[in-house]
Amino acid sequence: MAPFGPLADIPPEILALIGDGLDLLEFYCRARSVCTAWRAALPPPIPSLVTVTVPPPGASPLYRHFPEVFALFLPADRLFPLTTFRRRHRSLCVVGSSNGWLAVDAGRSSSCSLAPGIYLVSHLSGGKEIPLLPLRNDNKPVPKIVFAPNPKPDDYVAIAICDLRRLAYVKTRDMKWMILDIAIGERDKLVDLAYDTDDGKVYCVTLLGDVHVLHIPQRQRRRPVVEPLMMAERAGHPFDPAAVYAPPYDTASKFTSVKNVFFLGGNLYQVWRNAAGARSWLTPDGGRFVMLRDDMFVLKYNPERRRRPCCWDAVPDLGGYSVFVGKNHPVVLLPRDAPGVTANSVYWINEQSRNEPMVFDMVTRTSTPHPSAAKALPPSCMPVCCWYFLDDKITEVQDNNGRKRRLSLDHYCEQVNKSSRKAH
Repeated sequence: MAPFGPLADIPPEILALIGDGLDLLEFYCRARSVCTAWRAALPPPIPSLVTVTVPPPGASPLYRHFPEVFALFLPADRLFPLTTFRRRHRSLCVVGSSNGWLAVDAGRSSSCSLAPGIYLVSHLSGGKEIPLLPLRNDNKPVPKIVFAPNPKPDDYVAIAICDLRRLAYVKTRDMKWMILDIAIGERDKLVDLAYDTDDGKVYCVTLLGDVHVLHIPQRQRRRPVVEPLMMAERAGHPFDPAAVYAPPYDTASKFTSVKNVFFLGGNLYQVWRNAAGARSWLTPDGGRFVMLRDDMFVLKYNPERRRRPCCWDAVPDLGGYSVFVGKNHPVVLLPRDAPGVTANSVYWINEQSRNEPMVFDMVTRTSTPHPSAAKALPPSCMPVCCWYFLDDKITEVQDNNGRKRRLSLDHYCEQVNKSSRKAH
């Protein structure tokens, strides 16, 4: 959008003050859409973190102590309120995030204006809430929920990890969650899942690196089907890391207790992290492989080699991209699209250290705290839940005609403005 009128002549420092005075993320997005000059002065609100405020110990009953959910815009050290939950307990759990929506587990307290259950919540463009059905998980919050983009009360699909070896699936007009048993080993468990919006499948990974695919039914009454990623090649045999991962990663798969899946350029990737102490072991060539604490490995699935051993290849970098993993839908972007983001990095949440946001540099192979998080996160905003993006697709994508187009938060801001104009 070209600059126009006196609005484009406002000095950038004044525009920055205007941006600081906007209390809602939606208003900030609208301001960025005014013209080119405003967009240049106000950086895009990425990356952000979902944080929850909690009342201090011993707070007075008169204290407004209902937990609030914020988006913490790291580059600008700004907190944007997303929603307030009328809960008197501190058990509020954000268990998923995608395209500006949150998945919230509100099932462990009766002192709540929301009925017990799981909700998809978006308080942008007027505010929306989609109540899902309660999901019993031994009175524990579900580890993670993913859902189809652009959910509506009459059109949604959600999938959750609900047990060590089970997924839960629910869609519009279902009477209950459908529980799906996953055929994995007794010493294995589900640890992450990601929704591939391009082919309508959900990919889940286990503690040992076993990947399964949930096929979302296209018709209302069809059952979803879950099968191993390499179903034909396994022919009913149990998962063996040595059959799909080359040394030393066949052994590393057993020692990396945190695993995530994500997509980049139409390809499936895994990222593994060693959350324990340093380990080392002998390799087949007589060498010794050393894996330090918080060391990470990124592996790319090669379907052309799935009839041979070792169909996952370790990659030294992400081709200049960076990925944000956690309870959120994984987001891949180029550093030019996000202030302060470094190339070939994995952004993750350290659940063993007050949910501190971290950055793993694939070049130096080191994990360090996010440089903006320490000063941007006040004590009342702990814990961090996950990364937050208004639009999960910020990279180049193919449209229906095979042409490339760019999706960015500027595109989202324009959509927000159109929705707001229609609403009024």
